[in-house]
Amino acid sequence: MKRKHAMSSRDFATELVESYIQEQGLKPDDRLPSERDMCSMWDLNRTTLRNAIQRLVDTGVLYSKMGSGTFVAPPKFVGNLQDVYGFSESVRIAGRTPGSRVVFATIQEADKSIARKLHIPLGTEVFAMRRLRLIDDVPCSIETVFVNMERCAGVEQRDYGRESLFDVLRWEYGIKAQSGDEKISVTTLDAAEAELLEMEEGHPAFYKSGVVFDENGEPFEYYRTVALSEYIRYATEMKAR
Repeated sequence: MKRKHAMSSRDFATELVESYIQEQGLKPDDRLPSERDMCSMWDLNRTTLRNAIQRLVDTGVLYSKMGSGTFVAPPKFVGNLQDVYGFSESVRIAGRTPGSRVVFATIQEADKSIARKLHIPLGTEVFAMRRLRLIDDVPCSIETVFVNMERCAGVEQRDYGRESLFDVLRWEYGIKAQSGDEKISVTTLDAAEAELLEMEEGHPAFYKSGVVFDENGEPFEYYRTVALSEYIRYATEMKAR
């Protein structure tokens, strides 16, 4: 009579992959063997192995690149939902290196949604910018921001591939973030987002949107962010009243 494993086949395969990473001393961004080689090494069927790999991707241990294979994931950046720092400053505080690539930066008229969020009349000019955000040169999120131009004329002339918008607003225009109101949910990547983030269309991601307020309680920025759970996790702090 065969003795059954106390754990499921997927759990067993997951342990094999994690043990392999430790035993081989694999570091972040090191590539794992091919699925065929791992199935042969451990006498696993491909479905079981893929389920194990997907679990490790979901928990941030691994990441996959379409057509390239599966890799050891770097430690996740933790975004504190209670912070009012900009992306670049938050990443630097965590000891990592931020990066940005501007997708578009333009002046447009506020639609109903933007006008309502920024408490401005419909049609007011806003600076709209979308950037691909990187941590240690790895694409991790897409951020779209809208800023009321009446408070910061000329803000569109800066190079936001190199500069922090938060820093420019603070030091050039005296607009300092004091508080914020944001919401977070789960979404999937559309074709354009997937291409920027080097993932497959339909890949799960966080969706975060919010408004940032200055020291006088006036909203000055509305943002929308799509972030990969492989590289970023969000946390908050519970306090007794």
